[in-house]
Amino acid sequence: MDVDFDRLFKAIDRQTFVRDYLDQRVYHEAGSVQDVGRLFSWAKVNDLLERPKLWDGHSVEMALAGRVLEPREYCRPGIGRTGEQNLRPDRQRVTALLQKGATFVLDFLEGIDPEIAAVTRCLERLFGTHTSCNMYCSWQSVPGYASHFDTMDVIAIQIEGEKRWNIYEGRFREATFTPGIRPSDFTTEQHDRMKGRVAQQITTRPGDILYLPRGVYHDALATDAASLHLSFGAAPLVGFTVVSMLASEAPKQEFLRRRLPHFEDRAELAAYLAAVGDHVKATLSDPAFVDGVIDYQQGRVFEKVTGYRFPDRSGDRYFYVSRHRPAVEGTLARTRDGGEIAVPAEDRAMFDWIVEREVFWLSELNAAHGARGPAGERLLKTLIDNRVVFPIHV
Repeated sequence: MDVDFDRLFKAIDRQTFVRDYLDQRVYHEAGSVQDVGRLFSWAKVNDLLERPKLWDGHSVEMALAGRVLEPREYCRPGIGRTGEQNLRPDRQRVTALLQKGATFVLDFLEGIDPEIAAVTRCLERLFGTHTSCNMYCSWQSVPGYASHFDTMDVIAIQIEGEKRWNIYEGRFREATFTPGIRPSDFTTEQHDRMKGRVAQQITTRPGDILYLPRGVYHDALATDAASLHLSFGAAPLVGFTVVSMLASEAPKQEFLRRRLPHFEDRAELAAYLAAVGDHVKATLSDPAFVDGVIDYQQGRVFEKVTGYRFPDRSGDRYFYVSRHRPAVEGTLARTRDGGEIAVPAEDRAMFDWIVEREVFWLSELNAAHGARGPAGERLLKTLIDNRVVFPIHV
């Protein structure tokens, strides 16, 4: 099952969101997710908690009055699924904290619930990186988390109740979960100085969707008796991701295994360091290295796609469609980078079917348009060559 952007958002299209909001500013849409009860509910919460071996001190979190609680405050010793010792949520301790107004969080739902997994895959295609999902339960007028910024882009979907979000002027630029610049590495006083004044207040109700770019300061408070929302977090790949990839490959290159000149030989050392910079620049410009980075990015996005269709054992092919839809004029389509694709009249229906999707299986294409033989294969190859369609190995 796949979920497209248009199922989550109604008032904006994917290209406009990418152009005007992604990593730039907050976006709120009221009543966007119309089948929100199918996506999640209080009944689903209780059903998940009936599977106690899914949860431990790493997958459950609680917060109260701006403090994230230690697992030992709401857990007891237990046995995990593979027999290992762990900390398991204790219902009595959890209940006692809930009665004080604590916020209750379940992590990693993208690996458990099929509906949530489908939404997660959609957002991974949008952001181009791995995305996770947490569930937040909170109660009226009791703050769980203090004002903070996230190191991920956040999509929040309100499931039940209402929540009032304070969005502040401050933003921690290029936030990443790196020691020294993580939210938890700053004191409350430092956060209060960096967040600035409240820039806007947004109240989310069932079906509302809210996008918060990473680094934007915010806090939230339930305004109803009980609030339930899902938070999808997309952790971006950043520049030092590439540096890490370079570092793992560097020992394989003889030039970078050379001995550093002695510290007394400053000029010789400076010349060698400059040569290292040239060597790294050449590596980064190598098309093979660029392809390797692309493969790594795609792996992060499509690792959750399986495509099993038991009892059918036949193979299938999976394709991703570019976020940048070609502009069509008559029988000619122009791509974002200026490429031109001829679209004869007999290919137009198949072309439209493909570019209107985010992903598709070859079996779906054949079912919709028949196995068109060489003509269909030629169009698909043309779209791949022009980077409108990307074959994904799953």
